[in-house]
Amino acid sequence: MFWTKRVLLALPLFSSISAWFKTAQAASKRRFMDIKDLRGTVIDVIARKPGVTSAVPDASDPAKIVAHVNGHTYTIDLTNLFNRMRAYTHEDPDRLIAEFTAMIGESGSPSEANLVAVLRDKTYVDQISKMGSGMLAEPYVGGLSIVYMMDMPGSMSPVSSKAFEGKNLAELRGIALDNVRKWLGRITSDDPLKVVTLYFVEGNTMLSPSLILLDEFWASIADRYPGDVLIALPRRDQLFIFRDDAEGRMYARRMIDVTFHDDFNLLSNQIFARRNGKIVTAGG
Repeated sequence: MFWTKRVLLALPLFSSISAWFKTAQAASKRRFMDIKDLRGTVIDVIARKPGVTSAVPDASDPAKIVAHVNGHTYTIDLTNLFNRMRAYTHEDPDRLIAEFTAMIGESGSPSEANLVAVLRDKTYVDQISKMGSGMLAEPYVGGLSIVYMMDMPGSMSPVSSKAFEGKNLAELRGIALDNVRKWLGRITSDDPLKVVTLYFVEGNTMLSPSLILLDEFWASIADRYPGDVLIALPRRDQLFIFRDDAEGRMYARRMIDVTFHDDFNLLSNQIFARRNGKIVTAGG
């Protein structure tokens, strides 16, 4: 097997599923009263980064910052970051801000060595496409797309289809999935209930949903989940596998609903399934 395993106590009736991912003790850390308070701090951090000539509040939206970086103008939305801080109060806000701003001013050229495949929803794809960057992506299933990104130490950044001239999509898909395969040894699993298991990639959690693209991943969990399964991908850093039965479907829907209530890093509110080796939507 590829992964390490940590077993947690079952949560009665899944009444607090989001607590699954929280530490037992919350440290005393500074808090932001509202998103405008957070915005001021993030602007200070961004303004100190290389290549940034200005970072100012967006006059039309208190959740957004307009930054000029290396000759380009970016609108940065803090909604996701703020909602994460509200939902996961034990996490260090300074670390979250550092991670959030890591890619700003970051230099680096796309290369085959750091090309990976990640799953993103239609809203993300549409937003990036409007920027006119010619993002390298392809439709997958249930409103999700496979988006090809540059995997940097502190961030993931979409790449242009022009970045790999001379390579067709099938070749780039193979390269990207090979790079994801390099993380198979870092898979961790949590299974507090017999009906569901959380899988994530330790050290690169944004690759967790990408595991469903790998035959090797499915082969590695065949003893735990022989045959068909249900899949939930509520967040960009989570992969949940459930038994393909009524109980599994019930828990999948509850898991998705609770995660969407937290409202950050959201990916899909659909239930998927793997049936006869193919990923499909499962309704419900």
